[in-house]
Amino acid sequence: MKPERLTAGEASDLVVELRAMADLPPGADPASLRRAKEIRFQLRGRPTTSPTAASKADEVYRDLEIRDRLTDYRRVLEWARGAGVVGAAEERRLRQQADDHPRRAAAAFGDVLHVRDVVRGVFTSVTRERVTGSDLDEFNTLLANATPHLRFVRKPGGKLTRGWNGFGESLDSIQWAVVWAAAELLASNDAAHVRECGGVDCGWMYVDRSRNGLRRWCEMEVCGTAAKNQRRAAARSS
Repeated sequence: MKPERLTAGEASDLVVELRAMADLPPGADPASLRRAKEIRFQLRGRPTTSPTAASKADEVYRDLEIRDRLTDYRRVLEWARGAGVVGAAEERRLRQQADDHPRRAAAAFGDVLHVRDVVRGVFTSVTRERVTGSDLDEFNTLLANATPHLRFVRKPGGKLTRGWNGFGESLDSIQWAVVWAAAELLASNDAAHVRECGGVDCGWMYVDRSRNGLRRWCEMEVCGTAAKNQRRAAARSS
């Protein structure tokens, strides 16, 4: 049985949807990348009266892939090290594990993207004051997967601190720490001050601790400066 033929209008609508996704912040919405894959399959998997639709789907899909800051497990490790989620010794152990078990690393990477998707969805809902039961259900599932690994350990001098059983050994251990940190933020007073950066092609979220609560940028020196430059350029051209 031949696949159903797409009309030029249907193909055009799908391309318009893809182009709208291309305007999203980089790495901000992994669900969009999955939707882009579906559209790309539709355009390439069925005959279409639009000869350029399939190539346009490939172009936009590649752009979405390139713009995602997390491209593989090694990039996840780089981010985790820079964010202080793992230390140098833990990073080395996890990197070795990923090199020794590439399939496991690929699976762990997919799980990290899912965690990012769910956590971002919850905090986006918080900023818009529209948290739904489904948002919390997904997040609570992640939390339930992380908490069995939670342990309290005694540090030198007798102080107790939170730790993780198998942290730095399991490729999934980065997720545990990220989900727990997100849970602590959700339960804190700072949750009401979570904001999304207003910068073009940014997508970062931050806690606004400014005195007047009107901070707009993740970093003034980066996104704030870029916005000022864009306004100046627009003023000169008008």
